[in-house]
Amino acid sequence: MEVGLDLFAEKGYHTTSIQEIAKAAGISKGAFYLYFQSKEDFITSAFQYFHEQITKQLEQIKRTNDEPSKSLADQITAITEYIHAHKGFITMHLREEISISNKTDQLIKQMKTENFQWMKDSILAIYGEKVSHILLDCIIQLDGLINGYFKWIIIDDIKIDRSEFGAYIVRRLDNLVQSMLVEQENALATVDQDPVGKRMQQLDIPQILLQLREKIKTLPLDRSKITELNQVVDEIEVEANKDEPKKLLIQGLLVHLQRYPVVHDECEHLAARFNMELLD
Repeated sequence: MEVGLDLFAEKGYHTTSIQEIAKAAGISKGAFYLYFQSKEDFITSAFQYFHEQITKQLEQIKRTNDEPSKSLADQITAITEYIHAHKGFITMHLREEISISNKTDQLIKQMKTENFQWMKDSILAIYGEKVSHILLDCIIQLDGLINGYFKWIIIDDIKIDRSEFGAYIVRRLDNLVQSMLVEQENALATVDQDPVGKRMQQLDIPQILLQLREKIKTLPLDRSKITELNQVVDEIEVEANKDEPKKLLIQGLLVHLQRYPVVHDECEHLAARFNMELLD
């Protein structure tokens, strides 16, 4: 995957052949097809792979139990290092405006949704309910700070001290949030416009369970634990398909999942579908 993405970055997606990828990776073209059905399947798998890698890094940082502001700073720094390492591929993707398949497009939408939820959870962890009335404004401003710099790093090739970037962004966020609180700003964007909530409300239970399974794959856990969590989802699916699902059973099963922040949104919406609260 890394060899292929390097070639895409150098030559472009459309002008790079499977034969070139296989040769650069030191394998036969036939061996390539043992793992990928096509070049489209390859790049979709690559997107998924690198998304899983950065998600695992962020989960590892979260588990250090640092104070929320330091944790967010370290996570932003990790993302920045990831962006810098794969800058050529990202530039190629922007330049060629690649839309490979519905699966790839869906993955990118999922990544955007998870990014929104990550910022939302991080801001609430730092400031708590006192920012609930301006939460979406805080998210938009954090997103603007991060992506504004990323655009200049990727497109305009500016140089920054990447090790200091996360802490710098968190300080700027704090300046903005504290200013809005002191000046008692009214919300410009309201929480009922929350795109994660809207998107989840449009999904049916099988789709939410599918998202759960996809996110479980990204957790930095051993294979036996991943299998166990997938079995929990299987049990929820079996119960959900019954004419009269046992809400208490589903509520108990969700306890095994909701401890992982990456799937908390899906757990909340499943609970809402069955008109129940998540257990503490």
